[in-house]
Amino acid sequence: MTTKTKTETFVYATYIRTTPEKLWEALTNGDFSEKYWMGFRVELEPRVGGRIRILPPKGSVGRSDHGGDILAWEKHKRLSYTWMKEKHETDPARDGLSRVTYELTPAGDHVKLVLIHENLSSNDVVDDPNTFRGINNGWPAVLSGLKSLLETGKAIDFVLPADSQNC
Repeated sequence: MTTKTKTETFVYATYIRTTPEKLWEALTNGDFSEKYWMGFRVELEPRVGGRIRILPPKGSVGRSDHGGDILAWEKHKRLSYTWMKEKHETDPARDGLSRVTYELTPAGDHVKLVLIHENLSSNDVVDDPNTFRGINNGWPAVLSGLKSLLETGKAIDFVLPADSQNC
């Protein structure tokens, strides 16, 4: 008998006035990610089976390093990876790790970016909209910063609340 835990999926779509190439670079380049992801830096091995790490801002205390394995690498189209905190913790409320997928679709002079974060548990969602904690609060802020940086050349200067150590 197999028991499957009920999980949730978070989907966020936005349209960014850029090219698939520039958006891909922003999603996969550490120097670029630090500008829009509140100082977090993406480091990855650009291939299926490679590792991805999302490192906390330099000098930060108590913020988690996230990482995982790249599941899909279709340059300028689709990137998917497993998502876990640095200590390889798994939430007992879900079966296995959660997964993040970015889907890029050209649409004239802009690109539709769809973020899908799946296999989430209720522990991954935070009802307080005044924090960046929780998948539902963190991703919109990150992607808003990305959109702003690509369209205007300036990222949003988010102030991290004291309770955001688990971003």
